Amino acid sequence: MTAPLPTTGPGSAAPLPAVPEAEVWAWLAGLFTAAPSPEAIAAMRRGPLADALAALALDPDLGPGIARLRAATATGEDPATVAVRLAVTFGRLFLGIGGPETVPPYESAHTGSGRLFQAPVGEMERLMAAHDLAVAADLHEPADHLGIELALMARLVAADHPDRAELAARLAAWVPRFSRLCVAHDPTGYFGGAAEVLAALVACEAERPIAAFDETK
Repeated sequence: MTAPLPTTGPGSAAPLPAVPEAEVWAWLAGLFTAAPSPEAIAAMRRGPLADALAALALDPDLGPGIARLRAATATGEDPATVAVRLAVTFGRLFLGIGGPETVPPYESAHTGSGRLFQAPVGEMERLMAAHDLAVAADLHEPADHLGIELALMARLVAADHPDRAELAARLAAWVPRFSRLCVAHDPTGYFGGAAEVLAALVACEAERPIAAFDETK
């Protein structure tokens, strides 16, 4: 995947906007942190976010996941109804409500022993501290939560900091399994599609050559 992404699309009367890669990481961070609001659903149907998704869909790596995600929001129902359904699915997938079909959004759950609050938490805390960052007190999540890891990646990508390679390697170790489970257990396709997009983004990032960081920028 390249960034910025293509700026034209089939059937567009006007060029589609380029989508900076850092913004894609940040958008995915929010998507896996909380269920979408009715306003977010409406924005995916029409407006700048809808245009950005259309641009992302032109990328062959991201297109299939984007299509699955957009189909889940373009049901013809009002945004509030879709938001309620996705909130239920979010709870079942990521908050433990789904029992054996829960897909924990924590690195610890998918690496090592599979127990939560293990080494990845401390490792992520150290990586964040190296960039003068810490988990917000009101978030109530460990540092290896997917949304936190993706938010940090967004910052590193925006700065083109070489630490993005370390974080990409971390994500590559567990996001593919997380993505497969989301696809398997998400009946709406919304979170499964987003997870497919994430897995493709991680794979591309993991293959990216490491560049030196210019501290003077």
